[in-house]
Amino acid sequence: MESDMGKLLDILGNETRRRILILLTRRPYYVSELSQELGVGQKAVLEHLRILKGAGLIEERTEKIPRGRPRKYYTIKRGFRMEVMLTPYLFGTELYEPRHPRRGDVYTEARELIKSTGPVEEKVDELVGFLNDIETRLDKIMEARRELEEVRLLVETYIENLLRRVAQEDERLFEEVLKDLRGRLPPRILEDLDGL
Repeated sequence: MESDMGKLLDILGNETRRRILILLTRRPYYVSELSQELGVGQKAVLEHLRILKGAGLIEERTEKIPRGRPRKYYTIKRGFRMEVMLTPYLFGTELYEPRHPRRGDVYTEARELIKSTGPVEEKVDELVGFLNDIETRLDKIMEARRELEEVRLLVETYIENLLRRVAQEDERLFEEVLKDLRGRLPPRILEDLDGL
């Protein structure tokens, strides 16, 4: 997973590929359109598209046009959210991919709003209000998550430093403590301590 994340970071580290993805969030594009928008040769665009497609970020579909050869359009394949955590004690990444939503109250409320009938202005107004409510709730959750991450890092770092001190002072005690805690310690701490 970590090597996959590294590859993804490398792919997204290229400015042209990021610009391609930004364009594809607006609408499907074909190669010559992308080339013109980006000011980059079609051969280079095709190579960037191949890399993005190989990573599963975009897909292509061929459409017939009234005159001429069929045209290949590129679109975003999947959405995800990636977080990079960088602190004095840790560098890590996490990837969140939307799955099929759990059919809870929020999902039910969204479906009811989507299916509701009535004047378009009212429906859009209700949906925008609902969306703003979701954004507010997500902001609160993300803030709570950040706080929990910081506390988790603080506690993990303290545990690791404490066990390192024990290892320096009493190797036998360190081995016993590590053996007792092996199933409960976070993998990151175990990896760092296994070399001692």
